[in-house]
Amino acid sequence: MAFIGERLSEFAACRPDELAVTSGATSHTWLSFHGAVGEVERILRGKTPDGGRVALILADPLEVLVWFFACARAGRIAMILNPDWPGEQRETILEATAPDLIVEPECTHQPDLQSPAATDGSPERAPSEETLFYAGFTSGSTGTPKGYVRAQGSWLESFKITDQAFAFPPVVAVFLPGQMTHSLHLYGAVHGLDRGHPVHVFNRFDPRQCLARLRQVAGPVVLYATPTQLSLLARGAANTGPLECIALILTSGDKSPAGRVELYAAVFPKTRVFEFYGSSEASFVSAAPQDGSVPSGSVGRSVPGVDVIIGNPESPYPPGVPGRIWVQSPLLFSRYLCGDTPDTKWHGPWLTFGDRGYLDATGLLYLTGRSGRMVVTSGVNVFPEDVEQVLRRHPLIVEAVVIGLPDSLRGERLEAVIQKVDGGDLSPQEVQAYCRAALGDVKTPRKVHLRQHIPLTSGGKPDIQGVMETLGKS
Repeated sequence: MAFIGERLSEFAACRPDELAVTSGATSHTWLSFHGAVGEVERILRGKTPDGGRVALILADPLEVLVWFFACARAGRIAMILNPDWPGEQRETILEATAPDLIVEPECTHQPDLQSPAATDGSPERAPSEETLFYAGFTSGSTGTPKGYVRAQGSWLESFKITDQAFAFPPVVAVFLPGQMTHSLHLYGAVHGLDRGHPVHVFNRFDPRQCLARLRQVAGPVVLYATPTQLSLLARGAANTGPLECIALILTSGDKSPAGRVELYAAVFPKTRVFEFYGSSEASFVSAAPQDGSVPSGSVGRSVPGVDVIIGNPESPYPPGVPGRIWVQSPLLFSRYLCGDTPDTKWHGPWLTFGDRGYLDATGLLYLTGRSGRMVVTSGVNVFPEDVEQVLRRHPLIVEAVVIGLPDSLRGERLEAVIQKVDGGDLSPQEVQAYCRAALGDVKTPRKVHLRQHIPLTSGGKPDIQGVMETLGKS
């Protein structure tokens, strides 16, 4: 019976003084990391029921990883909330998910070990591959963030695919330049530690700091980064000199902008780069090595153990015909804890999450559309409807349309077209500040366009295509 974090005791016994994980000036050896996880595991078993939900609202990546592994080993569900979320969004999620324990920074320093147990007195079960252990949150088309939950087996199988599909090298270090609230970085850190690799994490993405630390490592290094982070690191390396320590780069969230493959080859000369396509609900779907073997418009072939069909599970479409993408694999999520979307549907063992595409005659997958109006900006999925809903609450805004436009750095960037109240005194900066306070930086439009009128369709709804055409002319 395998579970995540099962081998921490082995690593602590065999390599007690070797580096396990580091962030800035703070580090854990395998012995101290195992000890910290064990202490929190005891707290969880005393204060939460078997299978209980633990909301982690922590900025320190080391604290996130300690509590995450403790939850996995204790058979609890670690719910990862972003501490930068506005209070309204945080409270909405907490109310919808009803956690048994909320962990914030002030709670982690001196845990109350004497508090009454929250268990029902029944024996604790050992975690199994069916045990739910992780809940992440992503945008939802209903306005409430979707809380998707996974069983341990889905990540254990993902670990095997990562080792095989990307031919993991003998690793000296795994680098995660972003926050643990991003599932790409959390996954990379947990996979690295579960496999016994030293892991380097960061409080915030800082290209210069990350490059400086990379130059201190002899290699080989595995780097997980969104396309935006990778672009910024590549630009920095172009100014300071190539990085030969990186052996493998795994990137996901959106296609890298055109011309970046050549830049990566120049600044990361000993690196294999893989872009993988997937979703919060499906994990890995396909992968594309950035070596010229896959056409630039394709997201690659399905990874081992994952089956992809188009259109209809009962009667799949032939090659070249676009339709809904359906996935069958051992990596699929279990269910939503909160929020929902009509784009996510099950048909027996097959799952679709709304994306559309087609397979060519050789099995290469091509995307033709994201679910609904979803925009992928800096590796984060954003539904424009969420942003529009907030903007329309402003007393000086009559109507709002938010769209994604191509961006060489972010993949796509959000821009908003605002129709304000006649005579209203409103600036683009005020609109951005209002949006940032409600939704945070990622969902705040990079540019705001004020208009006297927003074009409408014959049905009286905002003409999104017409808005896009006006932006193209402005």
